[in-house]
Amino acid sequence: MPERPLGVILTGGRGTRLRPLTPTIPKALIPLLNRPLLAYSLDLYAAVGLSDVVVVVGGDHEGVERAAAELAPAGITVEIAVQAEPIGLGDAVASAGAALDGRQVAVLAVDAVLTGDIQPTFEAFERSGADAGLTLHPTDRPTEMGIAVLEDDRIVHLEEKPQQPRSDLAAAGLWLLGPATIERLRTDPFIRPTDGEIDLTGTIGAMVDGGADVRGWRLSGEWLDTGTIASLLSTQARLLELAKSPLLEVPGSALSEPLMIGAGTTIEDCELGPNVVVGDGAVLRSARLRDAMVVAGARLEGVEHEGVVVTAGGQVGRR
Repeated sequence: MPERPLGVILTGGRGTRLRPLTPTIPKALIPLLNRPLLAYSLDLYAAVGLSDVVVVVGGDHEGVERAAAELAPAGITVEIAVQAEPIGLGDAVASAGAALDGRQVAVLAVDAVLTGDIQPTFEAFERSGADAGLTLHPTDRPTEMGIAVLEDDRIVHLEEKPQQPRSDLAAAGLWLLGPATIERLRTDPFIRPTDGEIDLTGTIGAMVDGGADVRGWRLSGEWLDTGTIASLLSTQARLLELAKSPLLEVPGSALSEPLMIGAGTTIEDCELGPNVVVGDGAVLRSARLRDAMVVAGARLEGVEHEGVVVTAGGQVGRR
């Protein structure tokens, strides 16, 4: 039986658009519905039956290795690889080293949360023997994404952040790579002239231009982004809606669904919701929050916020 693809999860990068959550919290461990982002990536790979996963971290990755081992679903073995400098997604993939040799490889950005059934896409890629494959999803911001032109299931043009987009189908945070693409990333990657970063989508685009077999499949579910404060809160709202949690009651406080309250919290004289998630052990007194995330252990008193994340140290980041 052919070896299943290796799963790679990219967690590095500077995370500047997620401040003040970063750098005090590594991107992989930023909470979403009180679960680290890394848990969603690992769950996706478990759902499609992968057993070998490499988590690529940046130079400052305290706690990620331990968390990866604790979060890994049964049947998944996790290794850690380090990308010494944040010089692009292509370099991050190559940082997985010898684990990539001779394998089909699935690459998932930790800040992309995909819903729906991904299994058919993996099966189609494994059957195809293609050099690479992309999950695609329509976007209303094509000049900010990697955009593909699809004919049947073949990508005939792929361009990163095109000034004149030829379609609205964006690469949705999950790349499927064959050995030829891994070799290209190692030996002749596309380097963006604007910043010198080794670009994954650009490398695959150059391969398309050279006649490589690159396929594309439309994502059956949703592509939810968590790369900014605004998109993190938007994704939180959508997942709260999908979770359909039971109504909560906290004596002396007014709660508006949807919302989630973690374990061991103290909530007194508050108005919370809609779209509020409170982390474990947080203490809220006389707080008025809408569209907000409160990290585990935070303490808030006498405040009113909308459209914010609040760190354990009380720092507030606005969308």
